Amino acid sequence: MLQADRYITVQDAAERCNVSYSGLEQHLIFYHKELVENRIKIRKQALKQQCKGKITGRGTLHAPTPEIVGKYAEALHLYRTTPMSARKTAKQTGVSIKGFYEYLQTWHKDLVCGRKGIPYEEGKPVDWSSVRRYNPATAAKYAEAIARLKEGGLSTAKVAAEFGLHPECFRQYLKEHEPELYARQGMVKTESGRSMANHSMGKYKEALHLYATTTESVKSLARRFGFNDCSFGQFIKRHFPELHEQHQKLVQQTKKTD
Repeated sequence: MLQADRYITVQDAAERCNVSYSGLEQHLIFYHKELVENRIKIRKQALKQQCKGKITGRGTLHAPTPEIVGKYAEALHLYRTTPMSARKTAKQTGVSIKGFYEYLQTWHKDLVCGRKGIPYEEGKPVDWSSVRRYNPATAAKYAEAIARLKEGGLSTAKVAAEFGLHPECFRQYLKEHEPELYARQGMVKTESGRSMANHSMGKYKEALHLYATTTESVKSLARRFGFNDCSFGQFIKRHFPELHEQHQKLVQQTKKTD
């Protein structure tokens, strides 16, 4: 048994064979020195190594006890097969939240990392700095609302109300995990099909109307409404080039009339 490929402790071997532990240990020292030396080498190689299912430097198997496995079996199954958070899973199955967290971190870190979208390799340190700060339960919560928002035509607030979500929390989630969609929500389309910031349109709306219907200059309008004339001029050229041409024609016609 001690010579098999699978490493077991002398104490385990003694218990399984129903012999004295101290007697077996003495027998190995006197009659199986090569086996003892080989086992010492295996343990030295395992120093500072804690890989699940592998031997440790103490000669014990790094694995949870059958009692612990049984205790968290149902919670682990739910955590593995549903988007429920660890906290909700623990509550639903009646196990300690802290205990379940520790169980996952110790024995099923691969599942934790998988949920957070970060690389995991057994026995290697985890770079928690790259964690995506959301979990499948949160993603599932916002999934339908995001799909609705992508269809277009509704504001973030209206979609949030439709799905019973807190609008600010929904916006924050979009900002962190759907940045392109979040950016588009603050945009409006002009008649020519160009996209522009909604707040800019509101800011310049009245001045644009006057620019299109009078000969008042960009500088004069900017001074009147209290914004930067260069910014206003660039805004017109970028989003309403046809308006700029229209204004120039109006100015020229006025000069001819005069």
